[in-house]
Amino acid sequence: MEVLLVNKHNLKEFIDFPDRLYANDGNYVPYIKSDLKKTLNKLLFIDKTYTALIVKSGNETLARILFTIDKNKQLDTLKCGFFTMFECVNDQTVCNELLNKTVEILKLRGAEYISGTYFPHDQDNRRGILVQGFDRAPLIFTSYNKPYYHDLLSNFGLKKQTDALEYSLDLEVADYARLRRIRDFTQAKFNFRIDTVNWKQIDKDIDDVHTVMEQATNEIIYQEAPSIEALQSIVKGWKKYLNKDYILIARSNKDDSPLGVVMAIPDFFQAFKKMRGKTDLKGLIAFAREKRRIRSVRAILQYVLPQYQNLGVSMALYCKMFEALVNNKAEYLEAGTIMENNKQSNDAIASVGGKIARVYRIYQMKL
Repeated sequence: MEVLLVNKHNLKEFIDFPDRLYANDGNYVPYIKSDLKKTLNKLLFIDKTYTALIVKSGNETLARILFTIDKNKQLDTLKCGFFTMFECVNDQTVCNELLNKTVEILKLRGAEYISGTYFPHDQDNRRGILVQGFDRAPLIFTSYNKPYYHDLLSNFGLKKQTDALEYSLDLEVADYARLRRIRDFTQAKFNFRIDTVNWKQIDKDIDDVHTVMEQATNEIIYQEAPSIEALQSIVKGWKKYLNKDYILIARSNKDDSPLGVVMAIPDFFQAFKKMRGKTDLKGLIAFAREKRRIRSVRAILQYVLPQYQNLGVSMALYCKMFEALVNNKAEYLEAGTIMENNKQSNDAIASVGGKIARVYRIYQMKL
C-alpha cells in the first residue's frame, strides 16, 4: 500500500475512484466528470493551490483526498488545512495512511489545524460529512458518503467542529393561509414588495443579494459573505440550473433597497444520476429526458437584513417561494444547509414547518 501525490498521469484514478466505491449504492450521484476534471486541473496544476492524494494497493485505488491551506476564523488561525473529496474503503488502516500523509504535508506547510469537508471556493456546496439522513438520494449540491465515514474520521482523531442541517418541508401540509396573513401584514407594515430575479438586470440583482448577505452575515456565526465576483461566478456557472421563480428579493417600495433574499434550485442531481457522470450523447439525452421530470427543489440561500429579522420578512419570502413551487408542480422541498448555531435561519425554517432531514458534520483536529 502506498500514498501517491496526484499528477496529470493518475488524475483519472482520483476522479474515477468513487464509481467503483459506490457501484451498488442507488443514492450515489456522480460528479460530472468533465467539469470535475476542469476544476481539478485548475486547482492542482494551474493555480497550484490544492494538493490531492490517492492510496493504492497494486493497481487498485483505495482512498483519495483533496486539500488546501487558508485562514479559518472559527478556529482562529491563518493556516488551516481544509480538506474535501474524501473517499475511502471501509478500512481504518487505509484511512490512517491517507490522513497521516495529509497531516504530514499540512504540518510542513505550517498548518495548525485540519478541518473539513468543504467544497473548493464555495462553503455552501457539498459541505460536511453526512452523518444522518441516508434514506434517500442527496439533493443538488449536497454531499453524500458511506455511513462508516464518521467512524473512520473519528478513530483517526478528528472531532466534531459543527453540524450543518438540511430541512425537509412538506408542501402539502404547509399552512398557506397563515403564511399569506403574515406576508400581507408584514409587507403592509414595512412597505416592501417581493421581486423575482430579472436576468436583464442581473448585475443589479447580484449587487442587492450581496448587500443583504454582507450585512446579514454579521449575525451569522460561521461563514463570511462571498464577494461580488464570487456571486457573479456562481450565478454564471449555475444559470442553466436556475429557475427565476425561485430567486426572490424583498425590496423596499420607498427607496428600492433590498431587505432579504431566498433562492432555490431544482434538483438536477436527479438528472445527473441518470447521466452516470458523463456528457456523451447518451448522458445528454438522459439529462434532457430527466430534467422534465424533476419535482424536487432545494432552497440554498435565505438572508434577511438584521433590522428585519424575526419580523416576518423571511416568512413572506417563503410564502412567495411556496406559491412558486406549487405553480411549478414541485412535490418535495429541502432547505439548507444551515449551521446549527445559526439561530435566526434555523428558527425561520422551523416556523414554516421545516423538519431536520439530514445532518452534515464538519470535523477538525489540531495539528
